[in-house]
Amino acid sequence: MALRIRSSSLLWGLFVALGSAALVLRLRQPGHPALPTLAAILLLLLALRLLSMGRDWQTGRLPATRLLLPAVLLAEGLGLAMAGASPAATRVRFATAAGLELLLLVLAARTLRQTRSLPGQWPEDRIAAAFAAFVPPRAARLMALELVMLGSALGFLVGGFRQEAPEGFSHHREAALRAILPALPLMIPGDFLLTITLLKGMAPWLRWLLHGSSAYGVLWLVGFYATLKARPHQLREAQLELHLGLMKSATLPASQVLSASPLPTFEDDWARHAYMKGVEKLVAKGNTILELRLAAPIQVTGLLGPGRPTDRLAVSVDDPAAFLSALGRPCA
Repeated sequence: MALRIRSSSLLWGLFVALGSAALVLRLRQPGHPALPTLAAILLLLLALRLLSMGRDWQTGRLPATRLLLPAVLLAEGLGLAMAGASPAATRVRFATAAGLELLLLVLAARTLRQTRSLPGQWPEDRIAAAFAAFVPPRAARLMALELVMLGSALGFLVGGFRQEAPEGFSHHREAALRAILPALPLMIPGDFLLTITLLKGMAPWLRWLLHGSSAYGVLWLVGFYATLKARPHQLREAQLELHLGLMKSATLPASQVLSASPLPTFEDDWARHAYMKGVEKLVAKGNTILELRLAAPIQVTGLLGPGRPTDRLAVSVDDPAAFLSALGRPCA
């Protein structure tokens, strides 16, 4: 099993490396003679990976739907190699990509509706579980997080900023991001003009890609603040639930917290870095930070799933006195 996982990772790593090289070469020298060879190698690697996935499907280790995307990519690659970049072939490829994207969006919307009737289920968890039928679990989780983050941003801009935060121990009111958010939309026109001025010689589609990435970055920050506000720390039924928006979360028995106290004062950044080594941070910058020492190590769930075990957490809160009082733990 370990050998199979390593070979699969090596295959995908080689595929990504060669694909990146081919893309860079295609952008810089569209007619380079090495491009057909690179394309053939990429198709061969994709075919080998699809063959390996087919064996896993036959033995019941993989659902059949996981073969869909690699098979479509291989078919499109072979079609491009044989038919070239004809208008008809291009239309077919765009239609296929749009169909798959629509399928994933419909699946996400359906999952979100189901989530509302299931208290205690986070939307990204259910979306990731649905997407895992088509892509690897980590990729499914990242896709789900992005969808929920952008959905939270749009909902917040439409009217979420007027809504009160849920009950709990918030850490959005004193966050530095709250002070920065109103200025972010004002930065977009300046970024637009600066990009036009400094990058006149760049291809138009690259300039628009940069503009889009700037707007996406603003939406992402808004979404992060919205989830930070919507998910305060909670202490329910002797369980402590800690959140950093969608970025990190941890649930543990409150009795497992041995001590909780503000971080000490450090002489310099080096001393702070040494002290915080091995500490898992659920911190929104600008807030008071408390250090929690635990009786046993736990794993904090991040963007790609559970992280390394740790028995020290750094947690930001707007009202540290109320948080410490609710925990009823002595300060270290």
